[in-house]
Amino acid sequence: MAIAVVVNDEGIVTPIVEGTILRIIQQDHSVEDFRNPALDLTEGRRGAALRKAIEQGATTFIAPPETFCELSYKKAQEEQISFINITANQSFAQVVEQLKSGSIQISLDLPADEVVPSAP
Repeated sequence: MAIAVVVNDEGIVTPIVEGTILRIIQQDHSVEDFRNPALDLTEGRRGAALRKAIEQGATTFIAPPETFCELSYKKAQEEQISFINITANQSFAQVVEQLKSGSIQISLDLPADEVVPSAP
């Protein structure tokens, strides 16, 4: 199981379109960083980052509030992506510790109020 997460330059986990780094955490806890493809687009940004994560083998996405819009969330579900729902403004180091300790859970869905409307 590979886990995708988007982080900013300060190491804070961000929604999918805000961070500069798309980070893939492998099961052995090795980490590979990619430039977030959402940064280069004006539309379809969440979908592009999701596609890149899937291409890199991610099956789970760490999701603070507003990570996904309705369209990208539906696509993630179609691709059988699971989610780790976290609160906003957590550092990557905090999330890694929670992963290692088993104190955060993987879910098949996200709270409806954390999925933003898709742009028309």
